[in-house]
Amino acid sequence: MDNPPVLSESSEPCLNCGKPLMGDYCGNCGQEAKDFRRPFFRLSGEAIQSLFELDGRAFRTLFFLLTKPAHLSKEYFSGRRMQYTPPLRLFLVISVSFFLLVSLYTSIRSIEEALNPNISGSEAAASISDDVSLTIGNDTDEDGDNGLAQILSFVESINLPFLDDQTNANLRRVMSAQAEANLNTLVEDPVEFSRGYLEYITFFMLLMIPLLALIQKLIYIRTGHYYVEHLVLTLHNHAFVIFVVFVTSLTDMVEESQIPIINSVFGYLGAAIYIWMWVYLFLSLKNYFQQGYGITLLKYVTTTILYGFTLSFGILLFSGILFFLF
Repeated sequence: MDNPPVLSESSEPCLNCGKPLMGDYCGNCGQEAKDFRRPFFRLSGEAIQSLFELDGRAFRTLFFLLTKPAHLSKEYFSGRRMQYTPPLRLFLVISVSFFLLVSLYTSIRSIEEALNPNISGSEAAASISDDVSLTIGNDTDEDGDNGLAQILSFVESINLPFLDDQTNANLRRVMSAQAEANLNTLVEDPVEFSRGYLEYITFFMLLMIPLLALIQKLIYIRTGHYYVEHLVLTLHNHAFVIFVVFVTSLTDMVEESQIPIINSVFGYLGAAIYIWMWVYLFLSLKNYFQQGYGITLLKYVTTTILYGFTLSFGILLFSGILFFLF
């Protein structure tokens, strides 16, 4: 039987702790033996590759994420983690990539609309203002002031019992000013307003995932699985869903190109991907918890309904907080 290779000590000490180096990493403190005094473009390329893990591990993870429901979660808890991207990092990378695409797309559409001579700015602004006035409940005043008055009246009624009078007054003042500013932005530039909300979507989903994992834990409480297992499975499933939205956004862009045959093909492709998304989420529960199709379907429907109610309430609450405080 061959003996394992023995790493020889380097003559160079670790610059962090001073201990002799053994290989590319210090055996004492773990710091990598790397000299950063190199051309900037090489360092930038390494940083991008490290952030998005543009290597075999990333592509392997993405392949199994898209094709084998619950496989990554099962591998994670089986101890085979090194060859895959960690769940939280996977979710964050896909989320950031998606919202970069959304931001780029909305910017391009804004430029196209600004350069389109067929739509005047005044007509577009008037149309947007009318829509917003209807949305916020402008029933009696045609110029939209009634909607703002209702919002400010709601703010003045807020009095949190765990805060003193002065703090409540300061809070109402901040909320009134922020609500008025956001309403003006919504009327004048709805695209910019929506883009501002998108910046918080990843943060919102990170807040909701532990709660949604708890719902799944309660549904499967008799299976004996730990909460962390539901949390990791939920992270993987949400990463998959965001990637589906990412891909279908691309197919929608191609479909809107009005190129014969190609736009129809991508339209059907987008529909097929959405169908696979619902089948995938069902199979993820089936494959991970190893229960029958009937009981899995019942729990899948129950989880989806509770998920929908919880997510809707969370969106309403989170949107209100953003509107009045950010």
